[in-house]
Parts: sequence; structure tokens; C-alpha cells
Amino acid sequence: MIRTTVMFALFALFGTISIAQEQVNLDVLKNTSPDHNVNVHALCSDKFESSYVIWVQDSVKPHYHKQHTELIYVLEGKGRFYIGDTSYLIKPGDFFRIPQGKIHSLKNTTPHEIKVISIQTPEFKGKDRFWMDKQE
Repeated sequence: MIRTTVMFALFALFGTISIAQEQVNLDVLKNTSPDHNVNVHALCSDKFESSYVIWVQDSVKPHYHKQHTELIYVLEGKGRFYIGDTSYLIKPGDFFRIPQGKIHSLKNTTPHEIKVISIQTPEFKGKDRFWMDKQE
């Protein structure tokens, strides 16, 4: 009886999770504008977070977010990622957390594009990116 109850509870839990989530196959998601330096594909968004796939041909200029923490996971490509005064050589599988207010940028070091997942928390509405080459 206990085994049946546990099995039913696990089935209900995993059934709910699989229904509640959206699925995107990132392996087949391709850059539709490879002639642009940066191309962004929105995956999903709600009041808690916004998720994107971003392709970078050359670089992302130094900027920061006043209200957001950004999480980056490298899917493809190699480059140099800068967070504050520290630089990192990046490759597929690397994960970065960029706290609010921390200046960050990216430079591609190969002829191939870099593909990352970027998650902004809370929801990103496009108004919390401050470029370092502009005066506020």
C-alpha cells in the first residue's frame, strides 16, 4: 500500500512538472540573422524571469543591469567573457552569474559564432541595459 501511494505521488508530481514546462530543442534552434553581430531569440518570460538564446558574431559591448541578475550558459563557441575586472576564457558548458550592477562584456575569439542561454531575473522588459559608452 505504501509503495502504491509513493508511486502515485511521484507520478502526480512528475506529471505536473512535465505539463507545466515548455520544451525547446536548443540543438535545432538556429540563428536566423547570422549577418547581425548579436541576434536574440526569446524563449519564455514571466514576472520572475526572461530566457533567451543569444548568438554573438563579434562582441557584446560593456554594459550592466541595475535591476537584474543575469545567468549565462555557453552552448557553442569560444571567447573571452569579462565580468568587472576579471576575464574568463569561455567554452561550451561554462556557466556564469552576473550580479546586478556588475559591468560585463563578451569578445568572440574564433570565426564561429558564440551561442548562449541568457536568463534574466526578474522579468526583463528591455529597459535595464546600460551601455558604458553612454552617459546616464
